[in-house]
Amino acid sequence: MRSDALTAPVFGGDRASRSADGARMAALPTAPALATSGAGVAAARSAPLDAPGTRPALSAPAGEKPVLIDVAAAPLRAGDGASPAREPGAQLQLGKLQQGLDYLDRLAAAMQQLKGGLSETLARQTPPSATLGGQVDQLRQLWSQRSREAGGRVDAELQAAPEDGAARQRFKLRGLDLAVLQQGGKETLRLQLPGQPQESGAPGKATVIAVSLDGEGTQQQLQALTKALSPAGLSVQAQGTEIVFSVTESQWPALRDGLTLRGEGKRFPSGQPVRALLEPAPDALQPQRWDLKEATGQRQALGQLLQAQPKVAQARARLHEQLESAARPAPSMAPEQAGALAGALAGALSGAEYSDVGALLPALRGMHRQRVRQLLSP
Repeated sequence: MRSDALTAPVFGGDRASRSADGARMAALPTAPALATSGAGVAAARSAPLDAPGTRPALSAPAGEKPVLIDVAAAPLRAGDGASPAREPGAQLQLGKLQQGLDYLDRLAAAMQQLKGGLSETLARQTPPSATLGGQVDQLRQLWSQRSREAGGRVDAELQAAPEDGAARQRFKLRGLDLAVLQQGGKETLRLQLPGQPQESGAPGKATVIAVSLDGEGTQQQLQALTKALSPAGLSVQAQGTEIVFSVTESQWPALRDGLTLRGEGKRFPSGQPVRALLEPAPDALQPQRWDLKEATGQRQALGQLLQAQPKVAQARARLHEQLESAARPAPSMAPEQAGALAGALAGALSGAEYSDVGALLPALRGMHRQRVRQLLSP
């Protein structure tokens, strides 16, 4: 049996968790092939998958070979279209996206109110009113709760988190930029990353990463950094002459307070590891630093609001796209297609070798009769 004819599990449902097994289930006949393949696929077995003492025949009729099939991946539930919400973790993903959108809506409303209050105060050249003070307090509180209230879908720069990841913190490592990579000759840089706090509150095990720098070719150096740091969850990219790192916001506090490094005396000092100086990217909004008693501070706050509003709109549009994509129904399979597929499976197994059946069995583990009936029911 070939291993390249099927690209996804046949039985639908939790497709991601069975993709590895599905790739091995290849030697299955298509419905048209069943009609012309001869005695080797003529009989279909009707015994339930979990019936004791049953297994397919292990030899094909003389002179015939099992017919191969290429079955398109599709859920077996018919009619209504399988909802992505049934996939593992989908409800949590949808909930976080909705939470992020709700947070951005509340943030946009608070920003608009404060912008109006600041504009009016500056135009009239009057002292800040109690109403303006309340608007500032509301925005400060909302911004301080961003990480939790946005469900981890919006970072401090008001960028939407990637669809398959969480909000990230970008930062620079002082003393390491593109110019430094290209000078100094060969050197091994060792970074010790602190372990993440455990549920018990105890610190996790630290990780030591060695990066070999040869002072030749910026792109090669960046690739070396990326390859070394990627397993620890850090990403690397060049922005102008700077090197910008990023890590998930949940990892940032431990990394900020505990990252150490040691070089060989060329770019970084040798000997005992020293504390790395990390410079986080500035927040898109910094209401905790605003001083609105004077017109200068009011203009500064107003400028931040004007710059942040388009970012909020872009982040909201991105999250809305992710929500629509996550909620889009998956293609369904009609009852007659499901019946033909079941017959195709039985026909293929009736002429399979033992090794072929062995490759199929892991995908059927835990697939009991009630589950199959549920999947096949309209």
